[in-house]
Amino acid sequence: MDLPEPFLPETPPTETANEPHQLSDLTSQSWNLELLISGAALFATLSLPDFLDSLLAYYRYNLMTDTDFIHEALPTQTMALIKGGSYFLFGAFLAHFIMRAFWAGLVGLLAVYPDGIRYDQIYNLSQYARKRFAQEMGSLQDYIIRLDRRCNIIFALAFSLVLFLLVIATSYILFILLETILQVLLPPSLYNTVRELVAWILGIVLTVISLTATILNLPKFRDNPRFAPITFQYTKAFSLKPIQYIAYTFFSQIPKQVIKRRLIGILTIFFLAEFSFMVIDLVQGLGASDVLDSRSFMILRAPTKTANANSFDNLRNPGELVDKVSIQADVIREPYLRLFVSYPKLLDAELSKRFQEPNWPVSLSRQERREKRASWYLSVFETYFGVYLNDSLYKAPGFLFTQHVDTGQRGLTTVLITANLKTGRNMLKLTVPDSTNKPTPYCQIPFWYVPEN
Repeated sequence: MDLPEPFLPETPPTETANEPHQLSDLTSQSWNLELLISGAALFATLSLPDFLDSLLAYYRYNLMTDTDFIHEALPTQTMALIKGGSYFLFGAFLAHFIMRAFWAGLVGLLAVYPDGIRYDQIYNLSQYARKRFAQEMGSLQDYIIRLDRRCNIIFALAFSLVLFLLVIATSYILFILLETILQVLLPPSLYNTVRELVAWILGIVLTVISLTATILNLPKFRDNPRFAPITFQYTKAFSLKPIQYIAYTFFSQIPKQVIKRRLIGILTIFFLAEFSFMVIDLVQGLGASDVLDSRSFMILRAPTKTANANSFDNLRNPGELVDKVSIQADVIREPYLRLFVSYPKLLDAELSKRFQEPNWPVSLSRQERREKRASWYLSVFETYFGVYLNDSLYKAPGFLFTQHVDTGQRGLTTVLITANLKTGRNMLKLTVPDSTNKPTPYCQIPFWYVPEN
């Protein structure tokens, strides 16, 4: 009577008998490629945060249409996730680079001294110390193997965690895009209703997916022959295969409790760092960075008493976007003031509420219609913005459309004559109407006027 063969998982047929040896040769020669990747990644991750900051500034100026949570905080959180991932990668690659370089040095040392550490030949140790070091340290060959494994684990763990974070960041980006599409396609009267409905639907779908995954993962369902195929398909549908290869390798090789402790520790440290990045970005975006400073007799949130370098073309960092308004310098020597008013996308909603474009005659040519529309747009800005030099109001500042030569920002420009300015400190002030059409401060720039003799 033939006994049944034990169950074995199906494996694809091997193409050659030398495939295990090829894999062994590949892994033994991958260290030099790992060093190259780590070095390149160190350079890339250092430059990525600055690129993300400029990308977030571009979004806030050119794309952001509202100041609610989705438009203001969610993009900041997305950038904080990616920035935190880049810093985590930098730390992981730096540790890997150092460890792998040390490993290469030990391999070279072993090539020179094939016997490794001969504890019985160490003359400046006692017999007891030789025995204990031999027990605790082991051979040089074993240490090289352990170090090689740790290098590989760091490499794999860094990529798996960053892929996981990119999935979260991508979901945030898709949510922001959905919100923006709804805002563009729907009229304002219908937008809020549809937005709340979509938010409820997405919340319910995500809750159902999470609860279903939790229930199907219970042992009584997971191990049940009737539900096992469903659980498998569900797990497969909501998993990334590259992460699965790494995660399942760890889960099958490391005890469950050890994995839990390590994951909790790593995720706690990372999300605390990510949360701190998000808070810093929000604080800086709100102009409240001085709350983190401990100086008792200084405040940087009093516009009439603060010289903000961003408001002066000669002091602002090259390429840094103008927050609201800028002039050519903090010390004006010329008999004029060159004024630039930035036009963020966020301003569209406010202007659309207050001003309704006229119905232009159909008989107008395209060029005539464009000229009339441009003149009407400029009159809207001159009505909306009040421009003051000290206490003098410019009733017709003479705005023109422009694109800033340094930052590429679109906005308004004009030249204000400084004939009536006093020598010394002066104040440029722009106001906008509030809900009752009362002028409220929009931006205030203190500057010095020192005319040329």
